[in-house]
Amino acid sequence: MDRRRYSPRGVSLLSVLLLFPFWVSTRLLADTIILKNGRRIVAGAVTEEGEKVFYERDGGRVSIPKSLVDRIERGGPLPTRPAPAMNEQAARELSGQVRVPQADAEGIVRNGAVDEERLELLAAMAGQGNLERQNAVNAHMIAASFEAREQRFATAARWAEEAVRLAGRDLNALLLAAQIDIARQQYAEALDHLYVAQNISPDSPLLLTVLGYAYYYFEGPEKALRYWKQAQAIRPDTRLEQRIQQVEREAAVEGGFQQAESGHFTLSWEGSEVSPAFSREILETLEQAYKDVQWALYYSPRDSVSVILYATQQFADITQSPSWAGALNDGKIRIPVRGLTSMTPGLARVLKHEMVHSFVHRLAERRCPTWLNEGLAQLESGESVAQSGPALARLYAQSRQIPLAQLEGSFQNFDSRRAGLAYAESLAAVEMLRDRYGAYQLPEFLKSLGRGRTMAESLREVLRMSYEDLETELAQYLATRFGR
Repeated sequence: MDRRRYSPRGVSLLSVLLLFPFWVSTRLLADTIILKNGRRIVAGAVTEEGEKVFYERDGGRVSIPKSLVDRIERGGPLPTRPAPAMNEQAARELSGQVRVPQADAEGIVRNGAVDEERLELLAAMAGQGNLERQNAVNAHMIAASFEAREQRFATAARWAEEAVRLAGRDLNALLLAAQIDIARQQYAEALDHLYVAQNISPDSPLLLTVLGYAYYYFEGPEKALRYWKQAQAIRPDTRLEQRIQQVEREAAVEGGFQQAESGHFTLSWEGSEVSPAFSREILETLEQAYKDVQWALYYSPRDSVSVILYATQQFADITQSPSWAGALNDGKIRIPVRGLTSMTPGLARVLKHEMVHSFVHRLAERRCPTWLNEGLAQLESGESVAQSGPALARLYAQSRQIPLAQLEGSFQNFDSRRAGLAYAESLAAVEMLRDRYGAYQLPEFLKSLGRGRTMAESLREVLRMSYEDLETELAQYLATRFGR
């Protein structure tokens, strides 16, 4: 093998701008929800279901009681999309902005895939000297960066951890491993890497920024702001300053919150608005829902789940949603409980629905298609296809459904009719898979996705079927249950 050296600066993860958003505005059609109090909400995918009106936002699906709505005006320009929730933003930007050497001298990525045999050879040679060790470290970082860009974060973590093991104390390897941990919502593991990195380069602006990011989700805004301000003082950046201002507003709101913990949750709430008895009831409901979802998906997240209760307009201030919105999950579950003093069936369903998204996010390594994610959340929170089944059966009989393969991405830009159909099909598909193949198969899809498979590949791996087979079986299932 040629003794060619990767420059240690060549894989410069210090150039990864993990926290800086970039969005291109496009002209799309939107609906306007006009409330009885005069407020206007411009959004995509507005649907009316029963006594509620739903619309899409980056953090998920938001609901408003229909009694608060005056009318819905269809059509119009969609406003510029805001920056996504911070955890989602981290994963997107890690997958899109990691810079690797211009020339892959060792040929680690071949034909769109990592050459694992080549990596093993380089790892085996790492003990021969510093040059061989650095080549092996950088090769594994190239592999990790490639897999992160492809959003195969479990595999990316595997190569990043191997780079850390081979390097011992390499700042770039530690930072890459920590960033992948954050994308996977494994914040304790990220902090383990970052503590070591601190001993190497305590004044690195990127290290301080990533530390802030990890602490934001692990403990809250206070430590995040401390590290972000240190990074800003060393290397000022306009976008980081905007992030600091955003989280300062959040800290001002949540600074006086009370907090309680249970086995799997950290619950925060406005002390004067939520009674201790109500907070205990919420934790008990969360723990029971956790057991249900854990049993259903055969999985438990490593870290505790943060749940924040807002009883006033502060929910709107933090999330940019109205204070009566159903919930938001941006890595933390945020619930408005204004006017509630005890648990209700509706609140219990919202808590469980959002919890399912947290489980799915982690188990599938962010690779779950929207139809499966939303179908699981609806199913596990107690919803049924019974109400929409007859209409769906007619659509499938006429081949007028939206193919599930087209429902892997966000439903956000759908019009109201198409969005309602997408959610109904999602629930129907998951309900059919459960009824025909057993509930135990559902988490197998998530595990397969987490290993880097596409949904089409997961269908073949788990049930030996194609998307076309799934469509055919779903049509038969609906016809049998609801056809006339």
